Amino acid sequence: MPAVLTTDSTIKCAHSGTVVAQASTSALTAAGSPVLVQADLLAATVTGCTNTNTNAGETPCLKVTSVTAGLSTTLSVGGQPVLLDTAKGLTNATPPRPVLWQVDSAGQTVLEVS
Repeated sequence: MPAVLTTDSTIKCAHSGTVVAQASTSALTAAGSPVLVQADLLAATVTGCTNTNTNAGETPCLKVTSVTAGLSTTLSVGGQPVLLDTAKGLTNATPPRPVLWQVDSAGQTVLEVS
């Protein structure tokens, strides 16, 4: 089963930038860290994106714009589905790619759901 994402998870854009997400609630924790819900990723920023060749029309990933996969169907917090280590989605970078961010590491192994 997929692991639940927390504030200790490592999430990266396709250009090696770091997705910075903060938990909107601490109502549920895993391994001592608050879990992330869909709204947390939709408010996330991206730092260190290397998609910066302006001559090629590139603009860096600066924020997450969508979650296209990896939402739990069985566990939610405050009415929001928690995110799983299968999560991925898009950012505001150009040119867009089919997947512009995904999970490198869930950051914990104690809480898994479907």
